[in-house]
Amino acid sequence: MVHIKPSKIGQEWLAPISKSHLQRELLLALCSKEASLFVGNLSHIPDDALHALVLIESLGCTVDRSDNQWKITPPRSMQKFKRIELHVGESGFLLRSIISVGFLFSEELILHASGTLLDRNLQGLARDFMDLGIHQISSEGAWPLVLRKDRDFSVNTTLDASMTSQTASGALIAMAAAKGKYEVFLENPVSKPYLEFTLQCLRSRGVEALLKENVCTMNSTGIQGGTVQVQGDWSGAANLLCMGAMSGQVSVKGLLLNSLQADELVLDVIQKYGATVEIDSDGIKVVQRERKGFHVDLTDAPDLFPVLSVLAASANGESRLVGTHRLASKESDRLASTRALLDVLGVVHRTEGNGLIIHGGMQYQGDIINSFKDHRIILAAVVASKYLNESLWINSVQEITKSFKGLHFY
Repeated sequence: MVHIKPSKIGQEWLAPISKSHLQRELLLALCSKEASLFVGNLSHIPDDALHALVLIESLGCTVDRSDNQWKITPPRSMQKFKRIELHVGESGFLLRSIISVGFLFSEELILHASGTLLDRNLQGLARDFMDLGIHQISSEGAWPLVLRKDRDFSVNTTLDASMTSQTASGALIAMAAAKGKYEVFLENPVSKPYLEFTLQCLRSRGVEALLKENVCTMNSTGIQGGTVQVQGDWSGAANLLCMGAMSGQVSVKGLLLNSLQADELVLDVIQKYGATVEIDSDGIKVVQRERKGFHVDLTDAPDLFPVLSVLAASANGESRLVGTHRLASKESDRLASTRALLDVLGVVHRTEGNGLIIHGGMQYQGDIINSFKDHRIILAAVVASKYLNESLWINSVQEITKSFKGLHFY
């Protein structure tokens, strides 16, 4: 049991590092032809990215670390092993992406996981990879996962991207490393901004890659090394920016504007809410002004759902958050866990079709918040505590390190 203490939360921040960007770039560094130099706010690395770092080291990368700088040298060759065992931690992205990338190094993969990933519904995972010639040998739903690949990548491939873009991102990285020309047809793709993010990372390393409508074309002569400026994380920073919009003011440095991180959408939302947003060379400053209800479609940015639900709960009037179908297979059933948080905060809400309708007004009665071991729920509870200027009880907070380290609130 932990007491969230809003008095411990400051007003000036350096954005946490983007695990979405860092994980992609670590896999590209593993598959590149020469060394990569990583620079950025590398002092507090989220657990998901640390698991990716350990994983690429286990596949032969050498990592030389200094203050906010890493030099990563890939293995001399992609030696094909008979079988390798890898640990993906709690990261859904690392799981789905390493399945394609791992077969560059082995004929058979044995994948281990931890935390809430062990409890996630992974039905359909095997089907998602069948068009890549990858087959699950282990029983569905059982850990560890055991997979084999029976053929090289096809120059024309169809992938089901209706539930997640992560499978496609991993396949594109692996195809770029395998070299050649490819055309990948994506069925009903969601989270297109994150697919574009992967392609942008590939292009920065010399790969010709383009997504037009639902077709990705790629021409690769190999993945180059080079210098990588790791971006700040809009998902984590969204919680800080919402604090400013709700509770006075906050300044955040280290965020790339006009990035392909879908959660940059938070800037539009807090302006609809009525906050003032000031952007200059020192970063982003958010100042509380009005508290208006808002409508927003979060289909491509489901990680914003918990914190924007709390933002909506502080508004005067009704808000509608659309995209609840994207919330089922996260670290928790995130619609259920978000609604449970709103219940404890005394917020009136209901589901309507594919949306969550929230009526502004919070009144905490002292009940214990269930984090559901979900880092996004913990962060949303911290934002609520800051707004209420009241200590809140929560049953667990250690899972916050999955995405955000260095936030002290208890």
